[in-house]
Amino acid sequence: MSSTEGKIVSIKYPIFGIDWKRDAQGQPFIAVAGGGGAVKSGIKNCVTLARASPPTAAGGHEPPSLDPFLVIDTKDALVSGVAIGSKGGLLAVTIGNKTAIYRATSGDSPTSSFVVEFQTDFAEKDSYQNVVKFSPDGEALITGGEDGIIRLWILTIPPSKSEVDIDDKYRDAFQVSEPILLEGHNGCINDLSWHPSSAKVVSCAKDGQCLVWASINGTWKKAASMPLAGELNVQKPDKAKNRGKFVYRGCQFVPLPSSSAGKKNSDEKDVIVTVQTPARGSSYLSKWTCVLDNRGRCTVDEIYSIPVKDTIVCSLAVSAMHVASGSSDGQVVVHSIDSLSHVSTTAAHFLPSTGIAFFPFDTDEAPGPLDFTNALTLVSASADYSVYLISGIKPSPYYWFFLLALVACYLVVFFGFDS
Repeated sequence: MSSTEGKIVSIKYPIFGIDWKRDAQGQPFIAVAGGGGAVKSGIKNCVTLARASPPTAAGGHEPPSLDPFLVIDTKDALVSGVAIGSKGGLLAVTIGNKTAIYRATSGDSPTSSFVVEFQTDFAEKDSYQNVVKFSPDGEALITGGEDGIIRLWILTIPPSKSEVDIDDKYRDAFQVSEPILLEGHNGCINDLSWHPSSAKVVSCAKDGQCLVWASINGTWKKAASMPLAGELNVQKPDKAKNRGKFVYRGCQFVPLPSSSAGKKNSDEKDVIVTVQTPARGSSYLSKWTCVLDNRGRCTVDEIYSIPVKDTIVCSLAVSAMHVASGSSDGQVVVHSIDSLSHVSTTAAHFLPSTGIAFFPFDTDEAPGPLDFTNALTLVSASADYSVYLISGIKPSPYYWFFLLALVACYLVVFFGFDS
């Protein structure tokens, strides 16, 4: 199976957000967000939409690259996050304490149009939106920021007669509801993740909490609280080395098999992956199960927890098979979902990883020319202006040592018997 790995430096601005989804035609594309801010630095603030080509079956030794097909210029407004929706060609971008929604089309003549902008964080000091995520069904947004309140926004997306049909009538018909408030945190929201059914959310914040929320008969409420950050047994041996308060830095629902992804009440246990970090020291990955009962309460159990030694994780992404975490020193560390066993470590950037996105596999369709085939395929972004692509696993030095040892043993045995 062909593999490829390498740094892509064609983006000409610091990158603060990245996502990898499919367009209306089912073609995968990457959204890269960032810029130089309001200062007249000459560095553009924008979102770049691009394709990434998989390695060829013949070898795959060419360095990876991005093929941009559309750039959304946000002028003086720095874009610090981006999310791709599954309906209507929508993109949600973080601009200060607001979400701005754009509609993008691909095809022969790609276009983008501004749809709406609205404030999502209302902290009295340093108001800022830190996370924005579309629901898997594409019909809602969830946001979180400095004021610690999670806001869930229901979207009314009007039908469009053509891909390029966006005008004032479309904007007038596009509706964003008053937010549903999910209140339970007392600090800036660090991460949010939707359940594949769009009926549950997991959140974590700087207050050391990780909470599960569920929609029960149309009403959203808190369903579970995980143990406070810093209370894992696996952290006790490192107590003398770790410095500062522990927080949940990231939290993600593990994607369900495609056959049950859209079911609101699946018999399968939900699986959540979290990462906890102190100010200095080691990070800790944990795998949890979460079972929702008929009363809307979740029972959460810790399955595995492992240390990521001497590493501060600052970005997290989860696929059905792997967990990828980006560190403050630019490494991308990959573990398996099953047992959290180590898979690979890659020195991807010279500044912290600001976001990771896995390839959006679609098991219902035959692979197309832009589809990667390796189960481990991801991109990591950084403020060092780079995107790093990993597809497949390179053999480790131990593999080559083992192979040479086998060859040596074969030669000794062969020539020994021959003499």
